[in-house]
Amino acid sequence: MKTKLSLLGIIASLSAVVTVSAQNTAVTKPVGYHTETLLGSAFTLLGINVANAVTAAGEFDADSATDTDADFTTILNAGTAYTVQNLNTGASAPCSADAGDGTLLVTTLAVSSGDAYEIRADSTIASIFGADNAAGLGEGDQGSADVCWIPQLDGSFVQIYYDEGGFFGAEGWKEVGGDGTLKDGQVIPFTSAIFIQRRQAANLDVVFVGHVRTTETTYNLIGGQFNFVNRVLPVGIALGDTGIAGAGGAIEAGVWADGDGSTADVIWASNGTGGYDQYYYAEASFFGDAQWTKVGGDGSDQAAQELTSGFAIQKRSATSSVTVSFSSDLDL
Repeated sequence: MKTKLSLLGIIASLSAVVTVSAQNTAVTKPVGYHTETLLGSAFTLLGINVANAVTAAGEFDADSATDTDADFTTILNAGTAYTVQNLNTGASAPCSADAGDGTLLVTTLAVSSGDAYEIRADSTIASIFGADNAAGLGEGDQGSADVCWIPQLDGSFVQIYYDEGGFFGAEGWKEVGGDGTLKDGQVIPFTSAIFIQRRQAANLDVVFVGHVRTTETTYNLIGGQFNFVNRVLPVGIALGDTGIAGAGGAIEAGVWADGDGSTADVIWASNGTGGYDQYYYAEASFFGDAQWTKVGGDGSDQAAQELTSGFAIQKRSATSSVTVSFSSDLDL
């Protein structure tokens, strides 16, 4: 079995992890890693549960994402994609510096005065798997290479592969069906899981190393379709600890649908052999209490079942935002 390390933060992660915030306060963030097996001749759904280091952190002074202690035009590099996360709500959105006001972020993120935030550079196909494909994905042309399928909000996918180059073009990351230009900067949103279409027969292990988020995360889920979600944490979190079902099994109306296997929102988790186990939150009935249940299972409580690194949410209910809690019991 071939094992390769991704290039994401390996050098930085092995040294002291110290980031200067917008308020010039030194903060230390934990480092983590996880190993994912890409199944041979199959599609593997996975999440990249580590991230780049914090570029800036602080508190907003106004609802317009202003931090008077920051100079975002200096902190954020032009041409680099960044995401800001509101640590009070778990929500996130792309951001950039306002060219005319260094204290202002240009973002659609909803914030309030006093909300804490973190900004990180987005992970890209090259930063995750290496600009020269150090991760060892199968190379070739768009008909023979392994393909990374990156989900988009409209339900489509951007498909990226590593072109081995040759007489007809340069070596590097390119888009299936594209014009042949290099796509090293293709962003992989930190809340999204991805598919790896492995065209090689052998399994491939990839180790992802980077910085760990230690706050709850909010996911924007589109109703009536499958949403591919990154667990974010590099350790397992049990269904019962996600916070989707609150105290006493309460489900927040309009956010998550409980019910039975044909009506509830469903979590699809890879089973490691190319298939998926499906879980939903069964509403209380004559036959039993409200609980996490496995589709096709024996009806037992599945609250202890851990989420895989990446998973799909079949959102049968309306579009909503779901926040997954960070458990204080997790060992990071």
